[in-house]
Amino acid sequence: MTRWVATAPGKVVLLGEYAVLDGTPALVQAVDRRCRVTLEPCSAAGACIEAPQLGIEPVQFSLEPGGQVQWPDRMPAAFQRTAALIDSVLAHVRNLGGQAQSFRMRIDTSELFDADGGRPVKLGLGSSAASAVAIDAALHAAFVGQNGRESEARTVARLLVPGRQAQGNAGSGIDLAAGLCGGLLAYRISGREIEIARLALPEAIETCFVWAGAPASTADLLAAWRRSRETSPDAHERLLGRMQAVAISGLEAVERGEAARILDCWSEYGRLMGKMNDLVGREIVTAEHRIAGSLAERLGGVYKPCGAGGGDLGLAASLDAGFCDRLQRSCREAGLKVLPIRPAAEGVCVTRE
Repeated sequence: MTRWVATAPGKVVLLGEYAVLDGTPALVQAVDRRCRVTLEPCSAAGACIEAPQLGIEPVQFSLEPGGQVQWPDRMPAAFQRTAALIDSVLAHVRNLGGQAQSFRMRIDTSELFDADGGRPVKLGLGSSAASAVAIDAALHAAFVGQNGRESEARTVARLLVPGRQAQGNAGSGIDLAAGLCGGLLAYRISGREIEIARLALPEAIETCFVWAGAPASTADLLAAWRRSRETSPDAHERLLGRMQAVAISGLEAVERGEAARILDCWSEYGRLMGKMNDLVGREIVTAEHRIAGSLAERLGGVYKPCGAGGGDLGLAASLDAGFCDRLQRSCREAGLKVLPIRPAAEGVCVTRE
C-alpha cells in the first residue's frame, strides 16, 4: 500500500527574538531533530490521527463528500490546534482542485522532546511548527501532487494563519521558515510580505545549546511582551529600539562573515533579553539561563536564550576550539544539559513508499 512520509526540522532562533514581530530581521537555524509524519490511505472506518507526544488517544474522524473533516464532538483540547491546521491545509488542497480521501496519519515529534524523565517534555525546538510543515507537505503530496507549488514565503504566510490563531494572534512564522527551508536563514516580516534569505555562519564559531530544564509557553510570553507596550510604552520602545539595532548589526555581521562581531551581538542581545524580565513581569532569562551564561563567560564564550526564553534553550558560542566540550562538562556539574543537536541543511522532505 502506498504511503507518504514527510519530515521537517526543528529550529533554534539565534537572534532577533520578539523584535522580529515588529519587522526586525532575525536569524534562525534549522537543526537535526525532525518531525516525521506518515500518511496512508485507509477505509472510512479507519480514518484517524495519531499524535503520541500530545498524550492523547488516536482521534477518529470522517470526511464529508466535499472533503471537509468531520471531527468528533468531544475532541481533546491538546489536539485542537492540530485539527485547525489540518482543516486549513485541506481547504487549500480543495482550492487547488485536490480531493482528500480517507487517510490515517501519524505525527511523531519525539525527536523534538526530552523523555529522560519519563513524560515527554518540549525542548523549545519548534515542534508545533515542524509538525505543521510536515503535515502540510504530506497532505499536499497525497492529494495534490506536483500541482499548485508555491514560494516558501507564501507557504509560511498560509500556515501562519492557523498558527497565529492558536497563539492568540501572535507568532512571526520564523519557525515555519526553518522547517520549510532548512539551513541558516535571515527572516523578516516586511508589511504583508515575508522575506527569507539563506546565510552561513563563519566556520570559526563553535555553537552549542543548553537545555534550561523547563518548557516555556511562547504564546504567554509573547502576550506579556505585547502588554508591556500598553503598560510601559516608553520603556518598551526604548528596549525594542536597542534590540532592533543589535539584531540588524548581527545580521550584517553574518553577511560579512565577521565572527567576533556576531558573538558580540549575541552577547548584547542576551543582556537586553535579561532587561525584559522587569518590563514584562515574567522571567525571560531564568536562573538556569543566568547560570549557563556565567559558565559560558567563564570559559571565554558568550550566551543568550533562544526563542521566547522563559526556560527552553540557550545558545552558547565561542571562537575557541574545544569550547563546547568544556562547557558541556561545566554544565553537567551544574545540573544543566548541553543537547547533542547540530545544524541541518535540509528543510521539509517528502517521500512516497
